[in-house]
Amino acid sequence: MIASSRDIGDLIGAGFSAPDGHLSRDKSDFSPEFWDLRTGLLGELAQKLVNYRMYLTLTGDFSEELAGSRALRDVFQESGTSGPIRLG
Repeated sequence: MIASSRDIGDLIGAGFSAPDGHLSRDKSDFSPEFWDLRTGLLGELAQKLVNYRMYLTLTGDFSEELAGSRALRDVFQESGTSGPIRLG
């Protein structure tokens, strides 16, 4: 479960052995609080992905999170076109 900065570091570490630095994780691999932008965790992950030139494809149903947060919807929309995090 990815729920802290340390967990993000572990995820990035796994990316070094991933083909082309491309990671894939399901929504269930992350704590529910991860999707609350006020925690800063999603932003920290996005920044580390950019710094290490990695990409993350997220699978799962995000309809509840996206319906509850316009800001999160905007983050995913922007990142999906030119950023390191994509919904799959």
